Amino acid sequence: MAHSLELREWAVSILSSDTLDGKLFAPEKLTDQNPGPPLLWDEPTRPIGMEFKKLKKSEKLPPLHDLHDPNKRAICLHRFAGHELLAVEIMAYTLLACPNAPTHFRKGLANTLKEEQEHVRLYMIEMKRLGIQFGDLPLYRHFWAHTKYIQNPVDYVSTMCLTLEMANLDFAPMYKAVFKRFEDSDAENLMQRIILDEISHVSFGYNWLKKFKPQEKTAYEMWADSLSPLITPRHARGPIYHPEHRRKAGIDEDWINRLCE
Repeated sequence: MAHSLELREWAVSILSSDTLDGKLFAPEKLTDQNPGPPLLWDEPTRPIGMEFKKLKKSEKLPPLHDLHDPNKRAICLHRFAGHELLAVEIMAYTLLACPNAPTHFRKGLANTLKEEQEHVRLYMIEMKRLGIQFGDLPLYRHFWAHTKYIQNPVDYVSTMCLTLEMANLDFAPMYKAVFKRFEDSDAENLMQRIILDEISHVSFGYNWLKKFKPQEKTAYEMWADSLSPLITPRHARGPIYHPEHRRKAGIDEDWINRLCE
């Protein structure tokens, strides 16, 4: 495959690939000279065995106190890897759906996409250590349902960066603490890497939201008004709230306090 690709070609290749290598391929150089017209993608092609399944009640994540069992930790890591693969595909979708977004936004989004691809690879290493391969367990549609509501950069940053990724500023530390408790330092260190990258992704979304918002609105109001109708502001946090990670991402105190309510 060529070492240089247009963002549009790259996004199409990710969404249409039926191999993990295709999903995780990133060219050495990306260009954006021909973003083309908006292209809306119904559903990503997936490798055999990794197609979207319907989530059953029996397939909930194991409770935290059961994660002393390596098999239960493997289930969690598989689910998290599934979320990262969805993020890769949602970001590719956004590149195609928003060709008229500012060039710097599109390049920043492409860099984030590469980081999400790396997260998938890192989870795959940890899953292998715990005895499973990516795709051994069911994968779900989850966040893909929001794509039809992503029609511009504000929709994307509000739903993805500032809700789904912001929530991980709480969930990743929770799992990091549990993995530490059960002396799985490799999984603990991966969670720390995820926290740092999520802080960067949230910051990217917040900075772009501020650039797009009208002067009469607060950032919080702009965000809440631009969310996918399938989620609410409450989805932007986990059960144990970590305002310090939001401060590192540059989120303003009004927003941080309102998420506490």
